[in-house]
Amino acid sequence: MTWFPQTGAGSLAQLPLHRRRTWRAITNVLENGEQVSLPDHAAGQIEWRLSYRDLSDAEVAKLHDLFAACQGSARAFGFADPIANLLTWSEDLSHADWQAGLLSITHGATDPLGTARASTLSNPSAGLQAISQTVNIPGDYVTCCSAWIRSATPTEVSLQRDGSASVKTAEPAWKRLFVSATGNAGAEQTTVSLSVPAGAIVDVWGLQLEAQPYPSQYRRTTGASRIYPETYFGADELSVKSTGPGLSACELILLSRV
Repeated sequence: MTWFPQTGAGSLAQLPLHRRRTWRAITNVLENGEQVSLPDHAAGQIEWRLSYRDLSDAEVAKLHDLFAACQGSARAFGFADPIANLLTWSEDLSHADWQAGLLSITHGATDPLGTARASTLSNPSAGLQAISQTVNIPGDYVTCCSAWIRSATPTEVSLQRDGSASVKTAEPAWKRLFVSATGNAGAEQTTVSLSVPAGAIVDVWGLQLEAQPYPSQYRRTTGASRIYPETYFGADELSVKSTGPGLSACELILLSRV
């Protein structure tokens, strides 16, 4: 699959950006005047209005290459919500989207906000165990995976994205752990995981994956994916304006089917 390129800084968008979600319903009017309306799920879409400034020649070339490969608005490409948590069920670690190995998961622990939305991971085995989720984004993307962790006794916890890892000692106070990295070059998926050593008990909250190099405010997710494999350019012309030596600006409209 062809994917929308990240900027040289590792982001998919620059602020401000505008996102608008639209739905459609089909309505039939019967002879007696009664109306019957049903949702047309296949017609839903998200409109993105993206503004870029100070793009380098290399960044502009990537946009031109994607536009040419898609023949303007004719063909689809992949796009990830640039301001979303790309993990699903971020607070239901027992959901089938997560693979937990031999870890025991208990929900309802107190989180950093003072509510009961954190989970307790217990490793009763004799070896390292991890909870992980695989996400359909390209391995070449720069992403940031983050999580809040704590433990009653000092415990070394590892947060990983494919082969890259960040290790921190969980203590009684909540700490945010994050790893910023690319994945496996050329891959169409990436896997993020949190490893817990043998015999350890760790509280975790706020697991998040973002298509950018640094963590932002945590956003809770459920089952809806924030990755859109059917995204199109909203126009058949790509307008790029030179703003200085080696710098350009560009305004884009993208349409994602949902």
